Amino acid sequence: MTLKTTEAERLLTTRFGEPVKAPTDYVVGFRTGTGKVLAMHRQASETRIWFQPPAPPSLIGVKLLAEPNNGNSNINGPLLPLTRSDTLRAEIDSVAALQRFIDWYGGGLAPETAASPTLRPFDFKAVFARFQSLVTERSGHPFETFEDGLAASWENYKPLLRDHALTLMRADTWDETSIGSGIILQHVIDAIEIQKDSRTNLTNNLLFWQNRYGHANREHRILLEALHTSRQRQEVEALLFGLYRGDADDAAIFDRLAGMGGKYTLIAYLFFLKNMDRYMPIQPTGFDRAFDMMGIEFSTLRKCSWGNYSTYLAILDSLRPLIAQEAKLASVQLVDSHSFVWILASLLKREAAGQLTVSSDKPSDGRVLGSRERSIIAMRGSVENTVKGSNGQVVERLVKNKELRMSLYELEVTIARLLDIQNNCCALTGIHFQFHGGEADQNLLPSLDRIDSNGHYEVGNLQVVCQFINFWKSDGDNEMFAQLLMLVRGQEAI
Repeated sequence: MTLKTTEAERLLTTRFGEPVKAPTDYVVGFRTGTGKVLAMHRQASETRIWFQPPAPPSLIGVKLLAEPNNGNSNINGPLLPLTRSDTLRAEIDSVAALQRFIDWYGGGLAPETAASPTLRPFDFKAVFARFQSLVTERSGHPFETFEDGLAASWENYKPLLRDHALTLMRADTWDETSIGSGIILQHVIDAIEIQKDSRTNLTNNLLFWQNRYGHANREHRILLEALHTSRQRQEVEALLFGLYRGDADDAAIFDRLAGMGGKYTLIAYLFFLKNMDRYMPIQPTGFDRAFDMMGIEFSTLRKCSWGNYSTYLAILDSLRPLIAQEAKLASVQLVDSHSFVWILASLLKREAAGQLTVSSDKPSDGRVLGSRERSIIAMRGSVENTVKGSNGQVVERLVKNKELRMSLYELEVTIARLLDIQNNCCALTGIHFQFHGGEADQNLLPSLDRIDSNGHYEVGNLQVVCQFINFWKSDGDNEMFAQLLMLVRGQEAI
């Protein structure tokens, strides 16, 4: 079997977009989403690909050649890495084989051969016990099924949201003449920007689409911008048509959207809408938190590719029988496995933030007093050390004199009062603090800040902010810093 170079070039263009440099009569080359390059001789009778090391695993239809024969003068410019002595070359015998090869080369993984990180049943017993403990502490009831209790309350909206999104998308009304018109894009945007109203009780929180913190943070911005750019609109709508109405290769569409700057959360959501039995949404930070707790050595943050997404889905799928066994359920769907991991990630975050336990008089307030107290003591100690080391001495620069104008006990009382007034949130950003504990994010720990950096530690000149905010603000002017934060949010300062 022989794969024609014209067919191969078409597939490579679909997957990676425009060539990395203007093609010559003899060579065309592409750059992957991970920055590697590959090239092909356009005049050859069979498809042979030059690529950078390492060598691929054994892939059906992919034959590694003994010599790269990479002395072609057309391998230049961005393709220069392929002139190195360690360059490899492979012969590809079919479209399916080329897809397997670029799945591996473009995403660093060949789904047919790579083993996904998984948990042994013995390991999962401890994970499930931890999950049960967190669910019980949060809700007062242990997990039993995905149809009731906390799991249902938090997660049963996903199939309903998907159904509503598909209704808004109206993919059954699309035809090829719509490609490039903006109609397809607008329908897809409508299927993303779902906000609870009088007709539905659904809000799409599977990706951040609101303009609350500026356009740059909207995870579907690539779609919004494509509406106003003719060439990009044509390409994106062709990809969307292929995803929902055509027979295009899912892997190629995924990696092309990623190569165009599509966010991982956006692309995963689009695939979730296509097929809920195969694809799931993703929130990299949260899922990575859960995977780390489970001992699964795999991460998704800043690794948007078909290979990474395939592994993520394989992990969720591998958890299904383990969840069913421990929870004594007859069956667990892929969406249930997704819910399990997301609930675990969310509860771990709440625990780290001191918001896991629900108080009797304030259901939404889940502060864990022990971790909060430890944070207060840590802030007191930090102030002590700062005051001791800042008596106006000159080291490499003049260190401002900072005095503590209250007792240490009064300082603790003041910090606790400030936390109460601020509702356990950063005074400058509104971000909920995480309190000292094993899984707390150091950047989100509370830190005592002097409002006037030239002043002292005294009542009226103190506020509690996130640790990273205190670092950013440094000795800067408080009002000016607050104004800059408002600008970052896209709001005018009051």
